[in-house]
Amino acid sequence: MTLVQNHQQRLSGNKLLLALGLALTLGACSPKVGVLRSPDHRGADVGSTTGGSDKAGSSKTNESGAEVGTPSKRVLDNSISLVLPFQLDRLNPQALSKEDVKRSSVALDFYQGFQLGLDELAKQGKSFALNVIDSRDNETRNSAIAQSDDVSESALIVGPVYPKEIQAFGRSFSDKAVLQINPLAASRASDFNLSNLVSLTPSIDVHTRAMANRAARDYSTGDVVIIYNTSDNDARQFLSGFMSEIKRLKPAAQIKSVSSITQLNESLTTTGNNLLVTGTTDKFQLRTLLNNLEAKSNESFYSFNLYGHPLWDRIDFSMYENFSNYNPVISVESHLKGWTTNVKQFKDLYYNLYGVNPSDYSYKGYDAAKYFGGLLAKYGTKYASHITKENFDGLFSAYAFEHNDAWGYVNNAVTYKLYRGSAFQLN
Repeated sequence: MTLVQNHQQRLSGNKLLLALGLALTLGACSPKVGVLRSPDHRGADVGSTTGGSDKAGSSKTNESGAEVGTPSKRVLDNSISLVLPFQLDRLNPQALSKEDVKRSSVALDFYQGFQLGLDELAKQGKSFALNVIDSRDNETRNSAIAQSDDVSESALIVGPVYPKEIQAFGRSFSDKAVLQINPLAASRASDFNLSNLVSLTPSIDVHTRAMANRAARDYSTGDVVIIYNTSDNDARQFLSGFMSEIKRLKPAAQIKSVSSITQLNESLTTTGNNLLVTGTTDKFQLRTLLNNLEAKSNESFYSFNLYGHPLWDRIDFSMYENFSNYNPVISVESHLKGWTTNVKQFKDLYYNLYGVNPSDYSYKGYDAAKYFGGLLAKYGTKYASHITKENFDGLFSAYAFEHNDAWGYVNNAVTYKLYRGSAFQLN
């Protein structure tokens, strides 16, 4: 692998994608960071570049005068393979289109954020070797990548991204002492059943437990918890296990499970708070529910605390004038605070380098690099034993891992948003 000691000019997002597609070698931006070997797109071996890699033990100087050669043992101990779906095999380097950029945007944004995270660690004297591989969103290709020499030499695997890719890669990757990071998929870890998998995005089960915890915390004697069941998939997944969890947390709580507006109304109390839990994201179901709450509020004095699905953060509730009166609360993965100095600095840096604002994937990539790169630099190949001991509070994500022998590491860190004004805001 090639090493570069000088600071090189970054490319804008579109130009960077084209450069990756042409399999050019990109230099790291900070001292002691390994060069990124770009994904192949011409059928070469996984991770190779058009010019081929330097032979082991060789040393020479590149055009800018930087020394290149075999990485030190310290860098190899901190080697990372980043397996992302750039899908560069579908790229026409002679005519880069908006569709090409859109297709690769998730991978590109995460990669750019991840690189900036390693750059920041490098300024503190850390050393890494980063190998970037195009998974192409292809199961067969991922199986081959998992058995490649490039991946076998890595101390950490970040990716693939999509569930089928994750499963194909994980089944073919034999060294379970090396962790495989699931960076974006919110699937249940038990769906993959990979003992070395680290799932960064909290699954719906984590949100269910978090919301049960919030409702139990809000509950007082005289209140009633009403679980409103609807038929849509989001609701069923979110409410699965909710009753048993809140009973565990609050054994004396009065809990009622209903599946119609009529049953809901019959369960309401005027002597305490009505803690109404619903997981529906269906517009018709929401309109029916909220119109009923409006009618009941006008009819008599009812106090509501409304607990909803994490996806409510993407729904416009401004048409419901009194929505905020129900004290709506949701659990969310992100705790991004756009007004803080650290977030503003990252956003400005990212924009200056790439000409666009960072997406959620960019922030996630940055946080993942800071956390796992930090663990690698601190503990070397023994980093895995520290994941459940060291929590993390990043720009976008927080990590609090729990380990299961069958399906690996699950992130239980979520936060809450309350509806204020016309949007959900961090609690």
